[in-house]
Amino acid sequence: MSLTIFGKAADVPRNASLVALSAALLLSACGEPVLMSNLTPPLAQEKNKGNGGDLSRLAAAAKADPGDAAAALAYAKALRSKGARSQALAALDDAAKAKPDDRRLTLQRGLLALEIGDPARAEPLLRAAQDAKAPDWRLHSALGSALASRGKHREAQEQFAKALALAPNHPSVLNNLALAYALDGKAEDAEKVLRKAVPAGRSTPNAEKLQQNLALVLALGGKYSESRTTAEAALPAAKAGENIAYVQKMAQARSAGWAAKTEPADAR
Repeated sequence: MSLTIFGKAADVPRNASLVALSAALLLSACGEPVLMSNLTPPLAQEKNKGNGGDLSRLAAAAKADPGDAAAALAYAKALRSKGARSQALAALDDAAKAKPDDRRLTLQRGLLALEIGDPARAEPLLRAAQDAKAPDWRLHSALGSALASRGKHREAQEQFAKALALAPNHPSVLNNLALAYALDGKAEDAEKVLRKAVPAGRSTPNAEKLQQNLALVLALGGKYSESRTTAEAALPAAKAGENIAYVQKMAQARSAGWAAKTEPADAR
């Protein structure tokens, strides 16, 4: 089965649990999937706009002075713009050997590690990049994404909440907080937050995807009729029905599993 999420499709195995389905829907602040997928963190996205410049010239400048953090960042930016994310991270790692305390290098290394699918490496880097004197909602959101990717759902919720305190009602952060709740088994809380995210994101390119996520969270909470109606507002009726039926089947299977586990031994 394939579920459409903020510009990509997430393949969900037939034997996936409800938690796995929720995980497939968790998004970063810039709208790409966080779990089991490539991700474009928000800060990296904003800092790396442009045509990439003269790659050979930037490479030469970075290699000429390994201690020049600005040159390394410019070279990494050009590499990333061409899709060479791992190479960009390696270039910043080399620069960090000469400038281990440069917060700019630490931040971009953390974001790139998250982007290439290494949240375990990204988490400590993003923590180290935080500046209490200049808090940034995007950094909290990226750290929340890294934590959620590692199954640290409560800590992820805290980071998304901090991001929202700095950027109230940001639709993508609301979305991530909601789905962090879903991953933590809090379908009702997830629904409440997504009901805020849908109107907040109505004028964004991700409006339909927020609607889809609300529909799927409603299904996770057992509200199948409302879920189907909500999904049909964003998807063709047949596709909406397929998605909701799949979630319902998974929910029933999970309920049956719990019933079997709680059945008294003498009743078998």
